[in-house]
Amino acid sequence: MTHYLKYVFVITTLAGVNTAYAQAKTQEHYQELEVGVGGNIKHTNNNVNYKNKEFDLHIHPLWESRYVTEGRDNLAGNGIASIATEVNYKNFAVIPWAAKGISSDYSELNLNAIYTAHLSEQIEMYVGYNYIKAREDGIDAHDNELSLDIAYFYADDIQLLSSVYHSFDASGTFLEMAVKKDFYINDLLSVDIQSGVGFNTGYVSDGHNGVNNVKFTANLSYQLFNQLALYTYTSYSIAVNKDEKRFAGDETLRNIFWGGVGLSYQY
Repeated sequence: MTHYLKYVFVITTLAGVNTAYAQAKTQEHYQELEVGVGGNIKHTNNNVNYKNKEFDLHIHPLWESRYVTEGRDNLAGNGIASIATEVNYKNFAVIPWAAKGISSDYSELNLNAIYTAHLSEQIEMYVGYNYIKAREDGIDAHDNELSLDIAYFYADDIQLLSSVYHSFDASGTFLEMAVKKDFYINDLLSVDIQSGVGFNTGYVSDGHNGVNNVKFTANLSYQLFNQLALYTYTSYSIAVNKDEKRFAGDETLRNIFWGGVGLSYQY
């Protein structure tokens, strides 16, 4: 399967994409988090007009041309549509995420819970739990995952990111490491670029262990109204050490180009 199609994450999609956002504030930073499939957290500061609150609610609809995780084209080139509702209270976030294949018989539900800890003025840590239910071609699958993410603010517009998530179903772990740079064009428009690498350790249970992919992503956010932002992204993933003759899970590990567009509404 994929997520289950990813064989039950970077850092996969757009800042603002593949689901929802949790806000965390340090003394110097307003950090926005994307919680993606599998409980993966991605980091963004796209919404430049966001004001951190003790409690808030976000809604995020999204369309993506492909469903890509761990460098793998999970739905054989078909797209996926999703919607997330995110509830934040202080350092906690609860995020249900529902997705449906656009031209495939696939659906997925994620129930994320995230806790943020501020270790220093430059380091933030995020601990997550995710319950996953997926259905493909009439077959159901379930999983429980734990994630640990760390963001190091090297400078105001540069972040070093690491994300590790563990699947209890697969008894394996995937690690992603990336660097991200933000560009604030004006009060309404922001862009960021990311580059990262992913390592498999049994998470894709029938894929090869070690380095799996290198990914490049460009994200754009435009504030349409006070509470509504438009997000779009484009990504390219390069397969590393692919060996589908030995590892069936490497069949969908490809050089892939894809993109997405979505909205973020802050209540």
